[in-house]
Amino acid sequence: MGKPKIRFKGYEDDWEQRKLGEVAQEFKSGNSLKADEIDITGDYPVYGGNGLRGYTSTYNHDGEYALIGRQGALCGNMNYSVGKAYFTEHAVVVKADENNDTRFLYYMLDTMNLGQYSDQSAQPGLAVNKLVKLENQFPMKEEQQRIGWYFSNIDHLITLHQHKCDELQKLKKFMLQNMFV
Repeated sequence: MGKPKIRFKGYEDDWEQRKLGEVAQEFKSGNSLKADEIDITGDYPVYGGNGLRGYTSTYNHDGEYALIGRQGALCGNMNYSVGKAYFTEHAVVVKADENNDTRFLYYMLDTMNLGQYSDQSAQPGLAVNKLVKLENQFPMKEEQQRIGWYFSNIDHLITLHQHKCDELQKLKKFMLQNMFV
């Protein structure tokens, strides 16, 4: 079907055009959770449509998941979760099937600008039955895994450097406040 412009060495097979619903074992909205069940501390993170909302004492998913913001201003916003967590009804929960890689799927979905597919109303929203019909190109699982880990490593480096920048900003502020008394 197609090949990307740039590629890791050793991979030459065509990428196959597939519907999102064909590559996922799970593609559905999360479950409702009462606001009073969400706290600033707890055993398990709670993800809604706009990312981390807080913590709770129970979880409804355990594993590796891509999360799509389903409603509101950040409709189409992407998050990634590994481990036990609670996903609310404001997030679309996506887990790749055994022939595909969830981390790759997360990065691919992030490039698709999914917010453009939301219903244009007072409260924008994404319908799962529309999302599963969207198509994209998919390589074999081994190449998906390599791509997913590559971008994950870049994200990790960005986070590390951001922490260093934050610390340097604090140091600079402290030094300026104490040097020019």
